[in-house]
Amino acid sequence: MAEAVDLSHYANNILAAKDRPLFDDAVKAEKAGALRAAYVMIWLACAESLKRRFREAQKRDGGAGRIVGEIENKEKEHKAVDKLVLMKAHEYGFISEPGHTLLNHIYEMRCVYGHPYEEAPSHMQVLHAADVVVEHVLSKPVKLRHGFGTQLLKSLLEEPNFLDDQQTAVKAFTEDVLPRLDESIYNWLLDCYWKKLEEFYDDSSMAIFSRRGTWFSRTMLLEVGVNVFSHDNWHNKSSRFPNILMRVCSIADIFKEIGERAQDSLVGLIITKSATHASILTRLERLSLNGALTTRQQERFVKHVSEMQPSAIRSAGLSTKTCYEKLIDALKSHNWNMQNPVIDLIVSNGPDQADELKKNQQVNLGRNLLQAGQGSARSAIGFLEKLSQNGTSWPFNVVRGIALESFTNDDNVIRFKKRHLGRVLSAIDHLQEDQQDQLMAEISASIDKGTPKDWETRDEFKNAIDSLKDYTWAKSLVASLKAKAASL
Repeated sequence: MAEAVDLSHYANNILAAKDRPLFDDAVKAEKAGALRAAYVMIWLACAESLKRRFREAQKRDGGAGRIVGEIENKEKEHKAVDKLVLMKAHEYGFISEPGHTLLNHIYEMRCVYGHPYEEAPSHMQVLHAADVVVEHVLSKPVKLRHGFGTQLLKSLLEEPNFLDDQQTAVKAFTEDVLPRLDESIYNWLLDCYWKKLEEFYDDSSMAIFSRRGTWFSRTMLLEVGVNVFSHDNWHNKSSRFPNILMRVCSIADIFKEIGERAQDSLVGLIITKSATHASILTRLERLSLNGALTTRQQERFVKHVSEMQPSAIRSAGLSTKTCYEKLIDALKSHNWNMQNPVIDLIVSNGPDQADELKKNQQVNLGRNLLQAGQGSARSAIGFLEKLSQNGTSWPFNVVRGIALESFTNDDNVIRFKKRHLGRVLSAIDHLQEDQQDQLMAEISASIDKGTPKDWETRDEFKNAIDSLKDYTWAKSLVASLKAKAASL
């Protein structure tokens, strides 16, 4: 008997238990010296494993189901299917190009060795067959490649009801399907997807597919790693797919990892597009607030915001914190066309965003809102009227700035801004007692240290005192005003 080769160590690399029985029979055959039988059983282990993979894949992929049907029909007709299985496995992506070439040779030799009158394989040929089949098929998980990827993209891009139009639903689907994909098709899949998404970026009728593509792409990149592409590749793709990548990469965890050249390209594109689509700037704002922009990118963003018209800033929907300096500049302009849009933005952004400002910024904002109201800016008057109904509806430091500005400026110069004093005092009247006490103490101290403007006469002081006399919490301020008036 010829010396037997030991195939058993290959079995250790077989991944699925269902693939073991036929290979175990090959091991037994070679130990018995039946090398022809061992070779045939090795091939059968390969062919049956590929069939099993298609049966598993058909649960998720109609294309795999059609292949299973074709194989089963031929088997019912008692026709050989091994060649078909091998070809379809290659087309579908279960086996690579080099793997297909090697396995095709194993199949051809199996046909030769399976004939009882032909030459039997050598020990080395049996060993080689086992090595190829285990390496390219039996040791591989059922990972889906181009065939499934093509079908997946078709569903994502053409079927509006394929997934619920919710980020959570798309995220969950993406996380579920990714483990089934062969890593080798990640780049190909995203390239193909982004190419199609780029083609209909501005088509409102395709908005559901654009949203889905953004959510799918982000989830995939966060799951498999942004380094699926090199920085050079990211820079290239930012030129090929600028519109979809503006969306996909506008979250910090992705943007930070794509490389500075790609980042610069997308920042420039967003700034350019904001001329006609101002709201796109919120993507840069989100990156800025999350610390994802470089110093230079941040400078470009801030400079662009500083050069925007107030009406454009409002259209952009930027946060109060982001455009604080521009808002203050507009409020100081003494131009209603500048003031009203930014006040409307401040109001629409709401008190929570104002509360994100530093305390001194909140006070400054309050002072400038009062100044705009003093100058009869329509939106400022509306704001002060609503504030008078509930002084706690906005952050205390904003109200504090309004109250301070009604009596003295930053340099403790006394000049009464009386036009809206009634509204201001009504707002203060809604504050908590400790807040009222703090305000009165601060304004009184400023009056005590302050010097009146030339035009502020004793009569002006008397009018201010008369406005305060009905508020018990204003006693200390009234005392300070009387003392200062007496010194004139």
